[in-house]
Amino acid sequence: MEGRKRFSNGRDNRYFGAFLGLIFPMVGFVLFYVFAFSDEINFQQYWKQLFDTSKMSAALSLAIILNLPVFFLNLWSHRYENAKGVVGATIFYGIFIVLFKFF
Repeated sequence: MEGRKRFSNGRDNRYFGAFLGLIFPMVGFVLFYVFAFSDEINFQQYWKQLFDTSKMSAALSLAIILNLPVFFLNLWSHRYENAKGVVGATIFYGIFIVLFKFF
């Protein structure tokens, strides 16, 4: 326990980890659009196409991969509470992925 506090800089809490876990997949979602489709269609058409073709769950699944480096960086820097927040945000996204997949 004592060694864990030594590496923390005051941002080791679940809320900050959840914030990071919610933001990074959003950034990944936008980056996926920018690199794959930005020259073909605008973002509104992309968003509508994802819903119309039931591909939103696939796009979110790709975007959520960005939580992996955030999770492991928190583990390696001994910020375990942040890592718990990232896992919670990933589960939150997972619920939406299942909802988009089956409903």
